[in-house]
Amino acid sequence: MSNDDEPECANPLFFKWVSEWYEAARASNARTQHTLKKACVSLQRYPLLLENAQDAVQLQGIGPGIADRLVKKLASWRKEQGIAEPTTVVPEAASGSANSDTPTTTRQKTQRLYVPRYRSGAFALLIGLLKTYCLYGPDYFIPKSELVLICEPFADAPFHVGGTSHGSGYAQHTAWSGMKTLESKALAERQGGVKFCLTEEGVQIAKKVVEVLRTRNELSDDDSQVFSKLEERNAVRAGSSSPGIHSSDFDSVAGDPVQPRAGIMSRSSSAPFTRQSSATAHIELDDLMSYPAGSYDVILVVDNREVHSTADRALIERELESQGVRIEVRPLTVGDYLWIARAKPDSAHRHQPDVVLDFVVERKRMDDLCASIKDGRYREQHARIHATGFTNVFYVVEGSDPDAVSRLGEAAVSSALSRIQVIEGFHLKQPPSFEATLRLLRQLTESLIDVLECVYAIPDSLIGLKGFQELKRGIRARFPQAQLAISFDAYDVVSNKSGSLSVGEVYLRMLMTLRGVSADKALSIAGCYPTPQLLIDALKADGGVKAVDELIVDGSCRKIGPVLSKRLAEFWTANSF
Repeated sequence: MSNDDEPECANPLFFKWVSEWYEAARASNARTQHTLKKACVSLQRYPLLLENAQDAVQLQGIGPGIADRLVKKLASWRKEQGIAEPTTVVPEAASGSANSDTPTTTRQKTQRLYVPRYRSGAFALLIGLLKTYCLYGPDYFIPKSELVLICEPFADAPFHVGGTSHGSGYAQHTAWSGMKTLESKALAERQGGVKFCLTEEGVQIAKKVVEVLRTRNELSDDDSQVFSKLEERNAVRAGSSSPGIHSSDFDSVAGDPVQPRAGIMSRSSSAPFTRQSSATAHIELDDLMSYPAGSYDVILVVDNREVHSTADRALIERELESQGVRIEVRPLTVGDYLWIARAKPDSAHRHQPDVVLDFVVERKRMDDLCASIKDGRYREQHARIHATGFTNVFYVVEGSDPDAVSRLGEAAVSSALSRIQVIEGFHLKQPPSFEATLRLLRQLTESLIDVLECVYAIPDSLIGLKGFQELKRGIRARFPQAQLAISFDAYDVVSNKSGSLSVGEVYLRMLMTLRGVSADKALSIAGCYPTPQLLIDALKADGGVKAVDELIVDGSCRKIGPVLSKRLAEFWTANSF
């Protein structure tokens, strides 16, 4: 069908097989072709991974019959590929009475204190994870590539294949194998497959490892200062906190510039240990526009399309103001709520513009979340949030809607909520009602007012349409304690839906607005006719429509076809619409 081999499909095997069945049914003019076409469209648009073929029955156009065919086809494919069928009885057998003695013995053994060998992979990984813990909090999961950069100085063996061990020539294994040891002993846990952090038990062991370095006088002054923050953090938690600060929102270190709680940081833009790029190597904090503590007010900005009901569009504004929250209503291109810093009228910085702080809230009702998963807005909105470089994203899913959840499938909704936290790295909040959402916004605003100190705004001259995330990561890598912000104009640029598209990308989108032109077909057309003018000239020329008809779609044996080529000619050569 017209959108085969869509690269964004989360279930490519199921989509491929159903597409083949659809093509066969269409060729024989079978009545099942219409149902199979619906099944293809549903599989193409569904953004979540189906764990097994039976789960596909929750999609439109797929009933028990198609699901059974998928089950048989999957079993046949696994047999051809030599892949064993997954079993579901292993966990039950492991907990049965016949094997009850063995797990008990193993559990008793794991309680023994584990001490990694000096300068082994596990030794270095514990140091790197504890360093991340001290700087970014207990819930921050650091990506593997960045963790390796921290750990390399503390291990004899290399962390990559083909490296050389210290004084031992070619390495027979990598130090990264120590991560399996840490996970098996419940000292570290992973998130999303390639991000890691310490468990509570791991923190205690890591402290002992750091003490080993201290006694051997192998701990640098910089590292010693970082690890000292662990004691400062514990002292802050033990003391009384400010009225507006809640442990579920922020965790700051006394005496240091504010550091957002690690649990609400994004997976990429908050990377604290990335390599410095040449574009940011020369940037100093003095080059950034500063807003010292006490010189600005924190104001909550509400999207002008964010309404509780059409009957009372000002309800949100009125309720928040009644709770003492300063707000403004503006059109927002990304997020439903965000915060700005505005220089106070009597401060020396009163002529500086408003800047957007590094915190944003995306609010959805449960029924809206389900609808966005179905129509594809779910992933597109997440991609745009990441493109803006926000490192503190609160994803608010408000209330419950059993009907909407049952229509989409409870498993699909649960998977989407997990993806929001694990894959996207957002901080998920699920208030039960609209009133609870307003209370959450008030608490977050109060927390920001209490914990924010000096804010540094990246000048507009350094922000382009491309590479903004890399720029921000580079600055954060050099100054991990700095609270960064951007101007409202820069926010509009980097968050615009089409502002960062190249001419070629706009051309592809123009092609795909025509019904029947999928991404692979658009790429094939653009590959042969790189500009709109070349396509128009070809379609107007004698035999041009036939030439487009004969185009082979990349990655398949299919042609564009006469119907679609005629439609393209009518659309692109029309004098008016």
